[in-house]
Amino acid sequence: MTNTDDRSTVTVLGLGAMGTAIARAAASNGFEVLAWNRSARSREELGASGIDLIESLEESLRGTDLVVVCVRDHAASRLLLEKIAPVVANRVVVNVSTGTPAHAAESAGHAAALGIRYVSGAVMVPTPLVGTDKSFAIYAASEADIAELGPMFDAMAGVSDVVGEDHSVPAALDLAMLDIYFAGMYAHLHATAFAAAHGIRPARFLPYAHGIVETLGASLAGLTSGFEQGTYDGGEARLDMCLSFLEHIVFASGEVGIDPGLAEVVRAASARAAIRWSGATDWDVVGEDFALEQGRPQGS
Repeated sequence: MTNTDDRSTVTVLGLGAMGTAIARAAASNGFEVLAWNRSARSREELGASGIDLIESLEESLRGTDLVVVCVRDHAASRLLLEKIAPVVANRVVVNVSTGTPAHAAESAGHAAALGIRYVSGAVMVPTPLVGTDKSFAIYAASEADIAELGPMFDAMAGVSDVVGEDHSVPAALDLAMLDIYFAGMYAHLHATAFAAAHGIRPARFLPYAHGIVETLGASLAGLTSGFEQGTYDGGEARLDMCLSFLEHIVFASGEVGIDPGLAEVVRAASARAAIRWSGATDWDVVGEDFALEQGRPQGS
């Protein structure tokens, strides 16, 4: 430990919503926390004790055991890496800034060129869950650098998922999970509005929404298997039947003046699949559109 009371010191660079949540979690879980933000923040704004706000970027890095970068995007984080590189020798820098897999890989390469020990990370929960047993974060780095992440794991609490050395993977998992999350939220709001248009109060509809989400969860393993193997002959959800359901959703949405939204996107994908595949094929053959985009032959 570098500080006198034998507590690990964590420096958080960037005090947006997520950076603030990480700083609060580290302070709550017994770490000395130094924090820096490009624009001035007050302790009152942070709403937390145990966080030392440091005006100087260089001073915020002195004597720290671990550096966490959490800024608006990877372009901003790369500029920050250039500034801190001379000061952070032999200490690990964890970048949890949001971006694409390509952005994450580019930042890792940039950090390596600067001589920084670098970990890519993605925080997969809303800010109120950071530092709780519901927290979930993903990391990629060399084994040697992951071995230095004990303070980060302890500060974040919950689950710390180490996925290997490919720095693009945390960002890819982040966006893939958000893809499901946002589509699900949008579909729920659309369904709630549709039900309300027929006199069903949102609170009354909610248990039914929970039920269908559970059904979806039970379906994911089969969807994954079909996509991996390129086989769509289970016979449980025929393409022609599902297309008919989707056409009803789109038509009925229009009847009550609601934009069909994602239902029309899925209906159109199903109609395209019906041109190429038998109606008796499993509906999830629509996923072949994505397989084809990746250069995988149909049904392989």
